[in-house]
Amino acid sequence: MNMNKKSILMPHACQKVGWCLLILSILTVLTLMVLAKAVSVDNIDVVLNLSKGAYVAFVIAIFLLCLSREKVEDEMISGFRLKSIGIIAYVFFVILLVISAVLWLKPGNPYLSELFLIALPVLLFVLYYGLFKWMIWRSQKQQAL
Repeated sequence: MNMNKKSILMPHACQKVGWCLLILSILTVLTLMVLAKAVSVDNIDVVLNLSKGAYVAFVIAIFLLCLSREKVEDEMISGFRLKSIGIIAYVFFVILLVISAVLWLKPGNPYLSELFLIALPVLLFVLYYGLFKWMIWRSQKQQAL
């Protein structure tokens, strides 16, 4: 059993599912923004619950997009994945230091720590995917020249 042939990546078809979920979650949030203005305060719980569902769909979509194979998965693509993860690790630690400093200077702000726990992992996946795709695009552009 050769360990180099094993991959934790999902099939390329999962990217299509991820894009569909991403579009669906964004459309749901946009619809909920319109609905939130139209419904009364008594029915706002329905809108909030739907927005939580849209957030879960968004997280699943980003997960599928980030961890799915490309159509052609070669050493160059693997190198781009590794570079992207390394850069995002640096970004994560810088953000962690900044948030820690802010929490240290202004203690008692539970919203910032909650934001950190909820939004930062998703933001890091989005940044990873954007950086990874940008590296692929830049490589293809250079090869075309």
